[in-house]
Amino acid sequence: MGCLITLFVLGYLAYANLFWEQHTQAADLIVPGVFFFGACFVLLSTFLSLNTGLDIIRICELEKESSTDPLTGVYNRRHMDKCLQEEIAKAQRYKFDLSLLLIDLDNFKLINDQHGHQVGDQVLTEMSALVVQELRSFDVMARYGGEEFLVIAPNTGPEYTHILAERLRKKIETHHFIAASKALEIKLTISIGGASYGGSITSQESLVLRADNNLYLAKGQGRNKVITDQSKDSP
Repeated sequence: MGCLITLFVLGYLAYANLFWEQHTQAADLIVPGVFFFGACFVLLSTFLSLNTGLDIIRICELEKESSTDPLTGVYNRRHMDKCLQEEIAKAQRYKFDLSLLLIDLDNFKLINDQHGHQVGDQVLTEMSALVVQELRSFDVMARYGGEEFLVIAPNTGPEYTHILAERLRKKIETHHFIAASKALEIKLTISIGGASYGGSITSQESLVLRADNNLYLAKGQGRNKVITDQSKDSP
């Protein structure tokens, strides 16, 4: 853009010099001069706007990098904490339903040990994408740590929370994970603990703790299982 402006200015100066040789009256240069400075103003404004646009793009990219997990592309724990605080505030103020799902990859350490961390990373990324496909546009998925992921489900009560968790569990159980680098198929299952806001659960800490406790129960019952408040209340 700077080169274009420079070429334009030089070209216009050459034109003005030629015009001056053909017109000896200074008044003859008023109209070309007005157009010249007007064109310079437009070019300068365009240049500044372009720089501003590039700055905005860079800021957006930095914000995205600071809020997403670099491996899986889902949100990171920092962004999850912020979203969960906001959703709990909405649930408290407007009496909205709110639920969490805490997902753990069963025996994931064995995948890393047997096939290497590169294959393990591929499984994490593919599993994340599969879960995101099943979520609604306003649900939030984040990497909670290691092989654990958390799903924030706004406007969602205990019954649908259990239905969603079972759908996710079955999708991962029936999916064929193919390690491209080693041309082998890997079977994967997940355990899920779910919790819903309300009753004795009135804070972010208690909501996450309930989901974590239910996940612990699911893993203790043989893994590849869903435990939510709904399933515990069912006969």
